[in-house]
Amino acid sequence: MKKLFIAALALTTTVFANAQAPAQTENNKAQAEQNIAAVDAADRVKIKLEELPEPVRNVLKDSAFQGWTAKTAYIVDSKKDSPYYEVDLANTTGELKTVKFKGDGTVIN
Repeated sequence: MKKLFIAALALTTTVFANAQAPAQTENNKAQAEQNIAAVDAADRVKIKLEELPEPVRNVLKDSAFQGWTAKTAYIVDSKKDSPYYEVDLANTTGELKTVKFKGDGTVIN
């Protein structure tokens, strides 16, 4: 009986711990995104897609980005490095991603 009680207690503890872990992770992720957005909002300036440097536009037409459409673009004034460009892309399935580029068209990770 004692072993059964200990097993039930361990199972209950595990279930509650796992149920709360995703909520904490989502809260941490949301907080991190808010922090990034607050920092980026001051340094990011929205630009027209036509205002992207020609090397960046050429890379976006390359096969690596086939199936993706540029939706919005930003120039980001980084305090550490030279300014770079962020381009928000969408594909036909509705998936979104943001890619960063140097002025010469090099993709930044």
